[in-house]
Amino acid sequence: MDKNKRDPNTAEVNPEPDLCGAEEKRCLSGDERGQAATSPDTAGGPCAQEEASSGAETEAPGEGSEVSGEAVNETIQALIVERDEWKSKAGDYWDRYLRAVSEMENFRKRTERDIHSRVNRGKSELILPLLDVLDNFDRALAAGEKGANEDKDGGFKAFYDGVALIQRQILDVLAREGVEPIEDPVGKAFDPRYHEAVAAQEGGGEHGTIIQELQKGYMYQGEVLRPSRVKVIR
Repeated sequence: MDKNKRDPNTAEVNPEPDLCGAEEKRCLSGDERGQAATSPDTAGGPCAQEEASSGAETEAPGEGSEVSGEAVNETIQALIVERDEWKSKAGDYWDRYLRAVSEMENFRKRTERDIHSRVNRGKSELILPLLDVLDNFDRALAAGEKGANEDKDGGFKAFYDGVALIQRQILDVLAREGVEPIEDPVGKAFDPRYHEAVAAQEGGGEHGTIIQELQKGYMYQGEVLRPSRVKVIR
């Protein structure tokens, strides 16, 4: 049989590439690599350069991670310091706010109290002269009481009742403003808060007892507007 002829039933087999040979050509063997590392002529070979570059690549991520971690820690510490500063400022501002609110509330109360006091003082200055008018009504009614009782069906009795009605109207108006007469002090002990002694009598009872009211006293908004003028036993 002709050797140059191929059997049609036989599959054609392609020769496999010699990978080992190619690899040996590309890089040196282990022993040769060690010699190349010590030899200046082979120190710059392709395999040595490839290993050096791969080593550098493996070391780089570790250094980058370390630097990145330090930067993050520094950032966190800076944020913590800034947070503490703002927290301290917020506490200081809150204290100032509370003090300002307290001062404003005290100022409001003080202003209202001053205004109320001024209004009462102004009213008392107006009411005080009216008390003299009421005193005249008391004197007039006391002087006409006997005649009114004697002339029950006459014109004087009607006049007397009209004067008494006017007096009651004035007292009602003053009562709505907080003015009220001091309780009748006759027979009670002298109290300098509500009474003013203008006359005295020797003996006749316990010392300091009031025996006569000479002028009626009045209170305004819980305070003495005019004390009762009285006569006491000395």
